[in-house]
Amino acid sequence: MSVRRRAPLPIALSSAFLSLAIIASPATAAGPTVSVVASGLDNPRGIDVGADGRVFVAAAGHGGDAGGFGTSGRIVVIDHGSVRTYVGGLPSAISDEGEVTGPVNVALDARGNAVAVIGGGPQAVDPRFNTVRRLSPPLGRILGDVQAYQNTDPDPTDIDPVPNPYDSNPYGIAVLDGARTLVTDAGNNDLLLVGPTGRIVTVARFPNQMISTAFLPPFFGIPNDIELPAEAVPTSVAVGPDGYWYVGELKGFPFTPGTSRIWRIAPSARGVTCDPAATSGPCTLYMDGFTSITGLDFGPDGSLYVVEMVKSGVLNAFIGGDVIGALWKVKGGTKTELVPGRLTLPGDVAITRGGRIYVTNLSISVGGGEVLAITP
Repeated sequence: MSVRRRAPLPIALSSAFLSLAIIASPATAAGPTVSVVASGLDNPRGIDVGADGRVFVAAAGHGGDAGGFGTSGRIVVIDHGSVRTYVGGLPSAISDEGEVTGPVNVALDARGNAVAVIGGGPQAVDPRFNTVRRLSPPLGRILGDVQAYQNTDPDPTDIDPVPNPYDSNPYGIAVLDGARTLVTDAGNNDLLLVGPTGRIVTVARFPNQMISTAFLPPFFGIPNDIELPAEAVPTSVAVGPDGYWYVGELKGFPFTPGTSRIWRIAPSARGVTCDPAATSGPCTLYMDGFTSITGLDFGPDGSLYVVEMVKSGVLNAFIGGDVIGALWKVKGGTKTELVPGRLTLPGDVAITRGGRIYVTNLSISVGGGEVLAITP
């Protein structure tokens, strides 16, 4: 596996990782219960739940039958215990390093219409990569070409070893009223707003941060007493009960634990660069101290739920270390971990109106991905 400065999200799990999977079972009577409601999925990433209780999951697929490119990506719907393909035949790609991309997120509008994000990939092979698409109705209509927009809006924070300021990897999604869609671009380090006519504007950019190398293993050959610039890698977006837009970071190399942040952005923001020192204005720091955030959602009581892909640092997903994730409930400035130790490489979270929690688990697994239901 290759270690990149950008989001290491689509990584195929080895059999060694799969052996670490925790088969969810009911917890003690005093705590939440956990159950598996879908299994055998290929790289289940983003998740959303409709007002009618149906759960939609973006499964990035497994590339083609012999690796490379294919159409194994799909959107799965879980409805009253049944699991079926809602839309199949979506693009999927697997690199030589085992990184998988395809449909990486899904969201529902107020009418229950589904919108999907197809992640970063070669549009020359399949033009559906790097786009936001309405799945219903009508089937497959493009809402926005993210790559085309980023070709005109280079990333000023790019620090890839091989510079690529036009890199794009759309990942997080939230559907707004008026047929507008928010998308976080984990490659270009910004939050985008896609309008009803397909016009895209930059809402906010997320700055690099100097972070410690103390957690890097010695074999990297990098001193552990220095700091390196790390890209933000925004992976997730959710609309808060206050109407503001909240964005979570994974944080790039050296992937130091505790350096992921959550930003609070005013709906009126356009073209702003977020500043962690700001105490007012269109973009302020909501909370820091997280690790490898890949999912956000608000519950019916206004609590923010935060998914950490790897609680001890996402670098472990590359080097075969501890890959236990975490789900946090944030209320009144206090973090509470739910079902500790029960999640392995989780991807995203969605909450029903009744407070039931759904999480994609083993989100970078081919054939081993799950959806878990957590009942408080």
